[in-house]
This record gives sequence, structure tokens and C-alpha cells, in this order.
Amino acid sequence: MHDRSRSEALWRFGGYGFLVAAALFMLVPIYWIVVASTLPQEAILSGSGLPQLLPGGEFLANLEALQSREYVNFLDSVWNSILIAVVYTALALVLCSMAGFAFAKYEFRFKEPIFVGILATLVIPINLLVIPLFLVMSNTNMTNTYAAVILPWAAYPVGIFFMRQTMQAIPDALLESARMDGASEFQLYYRVALPSMKSSMAALAVILFLFQWNLFLWPLVVLSADKFTIPVAITKIMGQQTVAFDQLMVASAIAILPMFIVFLALQKYFVRGILAGAVKE
Repeated sequence: MHDRSRSEALWRFGGYGFLVAAALFMLVPIYWIVVASTLPQEAILSGSGLPQLLPGGEFLANLEALQSREYVNFLDSVWNSILIAVVYTALALVLCSMAGFAFAKYEFRFKEPIFVGILATLVIPINLLVIPLFLVMSNTNMTNTYAAVILPWAAYPVGIFFMRQTMQAIPDALLESARMDGASEFQLYYRVALPSMKSSMAALAVILFLFQWNLFLWPLVVLSADKFTIPVAITKIMGQQTVAFDQLMVASAIAILPMFIVFLALQKYFVRGILAGAVKE
């Protein structure tokens, strides 16, 4: 009995130790980006061998230098990214949840082939979609608009799959009871299904926001300088001859801040929502 308790304690200690090491492995680079954003260029590139881990006092100076660059307005790109990511997340949540509800709770012709076809689009590299999408946007005069970035992935296949899996857990008897009480099909979705899917919707919101926030190639192709998002704007900081690392670190630190805010705000729902899709009664 004593040996068993000792073995369990060692496994638990090893597990926690591994988790702490993994967390440090991921957090230290992020911490250094934040620290480097407060240092002058000379301190970041010093040849002492070890990176400086204590923050300096040059953040505002680096931000001012970043904002004074000629070809890109970084603060405008922050606003563009926030607006696009928020609108995209809201729209994609509605579309994915409605599609997931239909695939989970209704029977219609070619249901399974259509669902498999939607999932099959995940294996198509975004590089192959750039030219057809650009032709569509160009013919509809939507290039260099927010809609051109938001609409192509509004019905995100991962989101549809995720919501279908979670909505399968809704009892059919509950929907039938609502129908007998006179609820319309849209009311079944809006008043019965959605209220029980809050955790899953929050988890999906994090996934959708991060997907749109990190999207690079398509905004680079379809947007002009006045509507650049953060990933595109950061590439303009790196010149052909020199790289302003101090400004690059400021831009990177600002870029990761909204992701932390979104995740921290929804973290209590995130794990619960992910697990809801994995459990099927």
C-alpha cells in the first residue's frame, strides 16, 4: 500500500513537472517578445549571448518609431484586425451553429455526402484558393474591402463539424416537445438549441477569432495598404536591407495582446465546450 502511494506521488510529481516545463517552454518566448518591445535596437542585438530578461523603458519610443513608418500605419492595422476578427467571429458563429444544427437534427437528401464534401474542403491548401477567390472578389468589386476577408471563410468547415458534434447531444424529445408547444423550426434553433450550447459557442468563438486574427496570405492578396491587418503590416516592417527589431517586437507584443484577452475572457468555457463535443451519450 505504501509503495503504491509512493508510486502515485512520483507519477503525479512527474506529470506536474512536465506541465510546468511545457508551460515555460511556450511562455518564455512570449515574455521575451514583451521585454524586447521595451528595449532599444542595440540592446536587442547585443552580442552578450543571453537575451535581456528585464524590461526597459523604450516601449513608447519604439511605438512612436513604428507609427511613423512611411508605408504602413500600424495602429490602423490593429483596428482593421479587431474589426475584421470580431465581425467574422459573430457571423461565423451564426452560420456554423445553424449548419451544425441542420446536420445534427434534420434528415434531408444527400445529407451525408454534403457534410463529407464540406469536411473535404479542409484538405485544400489556401494557396490553391487564392486565385479563384480573387477573381470572384474582383468581378464583384469587393477587393480591398473588409467583406472580402470576412466572407470566404464565414462558413468555416471546422466550426460546422464542431457544432454538429455538440448539437447531437440535444435530446430529440426536447425538440419534439417544443414543436408540440407550437415552436417554429427557427425557434427550435434560437430558443432551445442555442441556450444549451453556450460553452461550445464560446469555445468555437476562440477558435474562429484566432483563425481570422492569424490569417495572412489572403489579406495580403486582397487588401491594400490602408486596410492591412496586423500579420500583413508586420511584414512591411521588415525591409530588404535591415530589420527594425525594436519596432518588430512592439508590433508582435501588440499583436498577441487581443488573443490573450479573448482566451482569458472565455477560458472557463473553452475546455467545457471542447469536451462537450467529445462526449456522446
